[in-house]
Amino acid sequence: MDFRQLEAFVNVARYKNFSRAGKALFLSQPTISLHISNLEKELNTPLFDRTSKEVNLTPAGSEFLNYALDMINMKNRAIHNIINSQKKISGSITISASTTPSLVLLPRAIEKYQRIHPEVKFIVEEKSSNVILEDVCSLSSDLGLVGMHVENERFISRHLFDDEVVFICAKDAPLDGIVDISDIMGYKFISRSDQSATRIELERMMVECGYDLELLDNIVESDNMNLIISLVTGGVGISYMSQRIFNCYAKTMPIKAFHIKGIALTRNIHMLTNRRRTLSPAAEDFIKLLLTLKDEI
Repeated sequence: MDFRQLEAFVNVARYKNFSRAGKALFLSQPTISLHISNLEKELNTPLFDRTSKEVNLTPAGSEFLNYALDMINMKNRAIHNIINSQKKISGSITISASTTPSLVLLPRAIEKYQRIHPEVKFIVEEKSSNVILEDVCSLSSDLGLVGMHVENERFISRHLFDDEVVFICAKDAPLDGIVDISDIMGYKFISRSDQSATRIELERMMVECGYDLELLDNIVESDNMNLIISLVTGGVGISYMSQRIFNCYAKTMPIKAFHIKGIALTRNIHMLTNRRRTLSPAAEDFIKLLLTLKDEI
């Protein structure tokens, strides 16, 4: 028994005709007949009932069809997997990412990807969400990781995970649990840059809650998370950040999280690619990996 016989058998079963099966396989009708005859001799049973108009599977033929399809599919999968395993993926992947995915998602993703494709290099730049949109739109980056959902025909947007935003202060500050907005008025405010999606969403929510943004004493604007943490732990002021990032820093830094009454902000982390861009095999594989990791975050 060989795969030529199996493919002849499957096609005769499909077309119920030896001639049409031969055309599908680019073989003559006598060759198809010979393959079927040899297969029936080996199995010691007829596989088809032959009539003048068409041929139909016998009960044994119907049962054998499932096995034949399984064997052909297994052969095709084996060939596909072996060929793909021989292809060495190399090159570079350029990523523009906001702070949360840079610290929470990318380290794990790159570590896993490097084990599979060690020849691939990464160029990662941490930027505000609005700048990331420009990078992906201008094709400067293969993909962008942003803290917002983008509805625009130029982009393909894929949801990765959600993350709550919390306010942070030094561990010895008298701010715990849920506080009123009036409780923070005596504190300096360390804010993200005006291009930050987190800041934009937070300020929008505060305005909707009726809070006057002018009452916030912004003394520093920065997207440098290490600077923000250092200023907060030094008692210079209070700030806000991703819950997941806070969890990382809180293990080693004297900071704590609190909430402001009426303000509950959840960030939606999305992956963006440009619809017009033809991605490299390396980038396509990395995107697949990110999508598998989103349930582990």
